[in-house]
Amino acid sequence: MIRVNISEVKNRLSYYLRLVRGGEQIEILDRKTPLARLIHVSQSDVGQNKTPWIKEMEQLGIVTSPQQRGLPPEVLHGEKKKTDVLKALLHERDTGR
Repeated sequence: MIRVNISEVKNRLSYYLRLVRGGEQIEILDRKTPLARLIHVSQSDVGQNKTPWIKEMEQLGIVTSPQQRGLPPEVLHGEKKKTDVLKALLHERDTGR
Protein backbone atom coordinates (compact mmCIF):
# COMPACT_ATOMS: atom_id res chain seq x y z
CA MET A 1 0.00 0.00 0.00
CA ILE A 2 1.26 3.43 -0.96
CA ARG A 3 0.93 6.21 1.63
CA VAL A 4 0.80 9.82 0.41
CA ASN A 5 -0.16 13.23 1.78
CA ILE A 6 -3.26 15.08 0.61
CA SER A 7 -1.22 17.69 -1.27
CA GLU A 8 0.63 14.98 -3.21
CA VAL A 9 -2.65 13.34 -4.25
CA LYS A 10 -4.07 16.70 -5.30
CA ASN A 11 -1.02 17.45 -7.43
CA ARG A 12 -0.78 14.02 -9.07
CA LEU A 13 -4.31 12.62 -8.96
CA SER A 14 -4.18 11.09 -12.46
CA TYR A 15 -0.99 9.22 -11.59
CA TYR A 16 -2.47 7.74 -8.42
CA LEU A 17 -5.70 6.79 -10.18
CA ARG A 18 -3.64 4.89 -12.77
CA LEU A 19 -1.97 3.02 -9.92
CA VAL A 20 -5.37 2.18 -8.44
CA ARG A 21 -6.52 0.88 -11.83
CA GLY A 22 -3.51 -1.39 -11.73
CA GLY A 23 -4.61 -2.85 -8.41
CA GLU A 24 -2.61 -0.70 -6.00
CA GLN A 25 -4.18 0.72 -2.84
CA ILE A 26 -3.44 4.32 -1.89
CA GLU A 27 -3.71 5.54 1.70
CA ILE A 28 -4.18 9.29 1.95
CA LEU A 29 -2.63 10.96 4.98
CA ASP A 30 -3.52 14.22 6.68
CA ARG A 31 -0.40 15.31 8.55
CA LYS A 32 0.83 11.72 8.90
CA THR A 33 -2.61 10.55 10.08
CA PRO A 34 -4.45 8.07 7.82
CA LEU A 35 -7.57 9.74 6.44
CA ALA A 36 -8.83 7.75 3.48
CA ARG A 37 -8.05 4.91 1.13
CA LEU A 38 -8.31 4.76 -2.64
CA ILE A 39 -9.05 1.27 -3.83
CA HIS A 40 -10.25 -0.07 -7.15
CA VAL A 41 -13.97 -0.68 -7.41
CA SER A 42 -14.01 -4.26 -8.65
CA GLN A 43 -16.38 -7.15 -8.47
CA SER A 44 -15.95 -9.27 -5.39
CA ASP A 45 -17.76 -12.36 -6.64
CA VAL A 46 -17.88 -13.60 -10.22
CA GLY A 47 -21.37 -13.10 -11.57
CA GLN A 48 -22.34 -10.45 -9.04
CA ASN A 49 -22.28 -6.78 -9.94
CA LYS A 50 -22.23 -5.39 -6.42
CA THR A 51 -19.04 -4.64 -4.55
CA PRO A 52 -18.95 -5.10 -0.77
CA TRP A 53 -19.15 -1.38 -0.05
CA ILE A 54 -22.31 -1.04 -2.17
CA LYS A 55 -23.90 -3.94 -0.28
CA GLU A 56 -23.03 -2.24 3.00
CA MET A 57 -24.53 1.08 1.86
CA GLU A 58 -27.74 -0.75 0.88
CA GLN A 59 -27.93 -2.43 4.28
CA LEU A 60 -27.52 0.94 5.99
CA GLY A 61 -30.29 2.40 3.81
CA ILE A 62 -28.05 5.04 2.26
CA VAL A 63 -28.57 3.82 -1.32
CA THR A 64 -31.07 1.57 -3.04
CA SER A 65 -30.60 -0.77 -5.97
CA PRO A 66 -32.12 0.22 -9.29
CA GLN A 67 -35.26 -1.74 -10.09
CA GLN A 68 -34.39 -2.19 -13.76
CA ARG A 69 -31.08 -2.09 -15.57
CA GLY A 70 -30.68 -0.52 -18.96
CA LEU A 71 -33.31 0.44 -21.47
CA PRO A 72 -36.43 -1.66 -21.99
CA PRO A 73 -36.21 -4.11 -24.93
CA GLU A 74 -38.94 -2.32 -26.85
CA VAL A 75 -36.81 0.82 -26.93
CA LEU A 76 -33.74 -1.05 -28.13
CA HIS A 77 -35.37 -3.36 -30.66
CA GLY A 78 -38.77 -1.82 -31.36
CA GLU A 79 -38.95 -0.78 -34.98
CA LYS A 80 -42.72 -0.37 -34.54
CA LYS A 81 -42.20 2.56 -32.18
CA LYS A 82 -40.04 4.34 -34.74
CA THR A 83 -42.60 3.96 -37.52
CA ASP A 84 -45.39 5.16 -35.21
CA VAL A 85 -43.42 8.30 -34.45
CA LEU A 86 -42.67 8.81 -38.14
CA LYS A 87 -46.35 8.38 -39.06
CA ALA A 88 -47.37 10.86 -36.36
CA LEU A 89 -44.81 13.36 -37.58
CA LEU A 90 -45.95 13.04 -41.20
CA HIS A 91 -49.60 13.33 -40.16
CA GLU A 92 -48.85 16.46 -38.17
CA ARG A 93 -46.97 17.97 -41.10
CA ASP A 94 -49.80 17.15 -43.52
CA THR A 95 -52.50 18.61 -41.29
CA GLY A 96 -50.61 21.88 -40.94
CA ARG A 97 -50.19 21.89 -37.20
